[in-house]
Amino acid sequence: MQGKKSFVLYTDQREVFDELSDEDAGKLIKHIFAYVNDEDPITEDKLIKVAFLPIKTQLKRDLKIWDEKKEQRAEAGKKGGLAKSSNAKQSLAKPSNATNDVANLAVNVNVNGNVNDINKETLISLDEVEVEMSKEKPMHRPFFNRMQEIYNLDEKKINEAFKNWKILKEGEAMTIGKAQNSFNLYLKNNASTGYSGSIEVQAPKYPKSTIEDNWW
Repeated sequence: MQGKKSFVLYTDQREVFDELSDEDAGKLIKHIFAYVNDEDPITEDKLIKVAFLPIKTQLKRDLKIWDEKKEQRAEAGKKGGLAKSSNAKQSLAKPSNATNDVANLAVNVNVNGNVNDINKETLISLDEVEVEMSKEKPMHRPFFNRMQEIYNLDEKKINEAFKNWKILKEGEAMTIGKAQNSFNLYLKNNASTGYSGSIEVQAPKYPKSTIEDNWW
């Protein structure tokens, strides 16, 4: 994020940290700061990798918006300079229009951002959680597919694991972010002991290029 002196963590991302131990939360925030300072951090801790993925995606979105606004302002400045050299009246009108364009862009970004935040904070049923985890979204493969890769489980075993987790959480309503972290922790906790049923979670196998190539 060269040239950018700040970044944003959103209030709904607190759920990620709440699901982690203090030690893992500390590792995650250090990983985030290393990433935004262009240090290309690499961690072998699968929990930190999974927790960082949605935060990394949001950081990329924010950086893209910041770059677009920067270009808009630069373009507005160029238009203003040309107008001043040609006509005094136009020098007043064109920069104003360009400023309005930037303002409109900011309004659109804020509206879209608020809508996304509301969606992330919406409490949904466990049946709705299952539907959301199965969806393929922009820049993301379905959550269940990612869990299959991380824990070396086939689709049948992931489905059985989710049913077991769903029984434990019966009657609860939660946000999709909290549900994903809770199910991930459920899988992690069973990685060493195995499930009480016929499912056993194996050690994960990661491609070396997982983080660098945005494999997720």
